[in-house]
Amino acid sequence: MSETTKPYNEIDDYIAAFSDEERQEYVAAETALDLASILYQIRQEQGLTQRKERAGLKQQAISRLEKAASNMQLGTLQRYLDALGYHIEISVIDNRTGNIAGKTSLSHT
Repeated sequence: MSETTKPYNEIDDYIAAFSDEERQEYVAAETALDLASILYQIRQEQGLTQRKERAGLKQQAISRLEKAASNMQLGTLQRYLDALGYHIEISVIDNRTGNIAGKTSLSHT
């Protein structure tokens, strides 16, 4: 008889003990990491290097975008995405219902 149980994970316990403020910071950092990963994947799929200044951005600026800086400027991010053929769409979503209260899109095209 084999019983399948979820392995004990100290990290889950640690995160579960976060205050509301710490949990919000954790979610923001996780979101920034997700975004950085998306930016990196898009650039890789297009065969570009950070040194190619297609976006009019220096390599250091592209590097910062791909390092999950949670305080990136939307204008800088949109310039980079424009050069890759993408744009930003922001949705404001009610946490209780999941309904979208509004959307906006940043695009320089």
